[in-house]
Amino acid sequence: MYRLAQILSIIFHPLWMPLLIYGIVRWMDPYFIAPTEADGFILLLLVVNIVAPALSILVMIKYGWVSGIELRERNERWGPYLLVIFYYTISYLALRWQGPILPKEVFSFVLAVIVSLVLSLSINAFWKISVHMLGQGGVFGSLLALKYVHMADVSVIAMLTIAMAALTGYSRVKLDAHTHGQVYAGFILGTAINWIIIANHWMI
Repeated sequence: MYRLAQILSIIFHPLWMPLLIYGIVRWMDPYFIAPTEADGFILLLLVVNIVAPALSILVMIKYGWVSGIELRERNERWGPYLLVIFYYTISYLALRWQGPILPKEVFSFVLAVIVSLVLSLSINAFWKISVHMLGQGGVFGSLLALKYVHMADVSVIAMLTIAMAALTGYSRVKLDAHTHGQVYAGFILGTAINWIIIANHWMI
């Protein structure tokens, strides 16, 4: 079961979650988030935000700045967090450059990722909140927000994302990476931030 928990932690790693959200929404309805002509550009940014942080963390591991990609120690998280925030901020600015053809949901979606990371990093100063579950909450909160904004039927997909979150939470507790409280807190924070920002079309 420990090995299964390790595999689940990799499959449901938070770096993949923004791309997963975008893929789900595009599958539901291609016109929910962005026109098709912007699809390649947005997907490229999301892929870069997976590859660039992953490579950066691997470099940190090589030089002994962090112990592993799991970032088990709270004091190891500052560098990787700030890097991911930096990459997403650059992506947000790049999206603003493409602004005339993009709806507000796109900006709100990326802004929600940045705000979630900034708040979780702040919490990390005194408590180790689960970033895996922050990502899971982001998926669920984004779906709820799209249901609110577009009156979309997301019930089946939402239930599947809850099952995904449950598996992720199980893996984090099983690996002794987080307590139950840290898992629940991460999910609630991710859900709340994504719902509030996307449902209200917040953008900078």
